[in-house]
Amino acid sequence: MFEKAQDLALRAVVLTKAWARKNRRGASAIEYGLLAGLIAVVIIGMVATVGTQLNEVFSKISASLTSI
Repeated sequence: MFEKAQDLALRAVVLTKAWARKNRRGASAIEYGLLAGLIAVVIIGMVATVGTQLNEVFSKISASLTSI
């Protein structure tokens, strides 16, 4: 399954580069779009990780407050 996703991503990059060579005006927009997508993926990953950790912290605080 991971290999298929990798193949699709590689194919998308190759097709995007081929298209950008033919159409130079849209190349910058494509590059900015890919960059924005990559940044979004990183942000989603970080939010998921930090969210889980924050949930654990608030659960511990809640448990300690109810025991007081």
